[in-house]
Amino acid sequence: MTAAAHPMPRATAALAGARPSFPGAVRSELLKIGRQRLTWVLVAGFAVVTAIALASVLFSDAARQQLAANPAAFTFTYITAVQQVFTTGSGVLLLVAGSRLVAMEYGSGTIRIVLARGTGRLTLLAAQYTALAIVGVLLLAGFALVAAGFLYAVVIAWHGSFAPIASLPAVVWADAWRCVLVAGVSMAVCILLGTTAAAVGRSVAFGVGAALAFFPADNFGTFVMIFLSRLTHQELWQDLTQWFLGPALNRLPAALQTDHPVPAVFATPAVRGVDATHCWLVIAAYSLVLLTVAVVLTWRRDVLH
Repeated sequence: MTAAAHPMPRATAALAGARPSFPGAVRSELLKIGRQRLTWVLVAGFAVVTAIALASVLFSDAARQQLAANPAAFTFTYITAVQQVFTTGSGVLLLVAGSRLVAMEYGSGTIRIVLARGTGRLTLLAAQYTALAIVGVLLLAGFALVAAGFLYAVVIAWHGSFAPIASLPAVVWADAWRCVLVAGVSMAVCILLGTTAAAVGRSVAFGVGAALAFFPADNFGTFVMIFLSRLTHQELWQDLTQWFLGPALNRLPAALQTDHPVPAVFATPAVRGVDATHCWLVIAAYSLVLLTVAVVLTWRRDVLH
């Protein structure tokens, strides 16, 4: 009787001393993202936008003629276009998912339960960053497969073989990898921005609203600065645009691919001479500030609700 009773207290003590693991916390955050209906609505919307963009290539006579006349130019144009579609679509998805993932913990009060079970505040934030990064990598891998498969199918349909693309110089594929790098940087910034907005406001409405409003305001601010510069005849206003995050991200692909022109869909700095080094410094500075704010607020602020 006494011997049989001994394992129970030991098991209870072991369970009481157990702490949640980091991989377990990451799995939990991934489940939260996957179980949100809005996540799949955004994925579906991203897929629709991608399908429309790819269909526009398929039915474009100009693209077909460019492939026949200059396969390298066609490939550059295609890669740039799909990179812009991806950064926009994945950016919206990660901004919303990231801000909701952090803000819902505070809005629903589940943050107190998570902390009471032994998960540290910064451990939870790191798990959220990791889960969002995994989602971003999966998005990028899936999108790359679709874009590559579509390119192969279109070239085969138009030319009869993949030879025009397969025989392209190495610089084309180097630029393709640079586009992948830009996409990764864009996703990282969106993850930091979404989570920081939620950490500041601690509500879903504020987090999602602030995260989604940042880049439109940033891009529109560029035109405001140009207008002020022309109105006041002072170049200081447009010089400030080189320190805006959105325009620096928009300028980065062209700054990295100097062997061919890369058009930008959104606003870029209103000054000349903004090179890749400057873009990297601006992006790194904003990223460091966003990360610091999220970490400090998560670590120092009390959970009162």
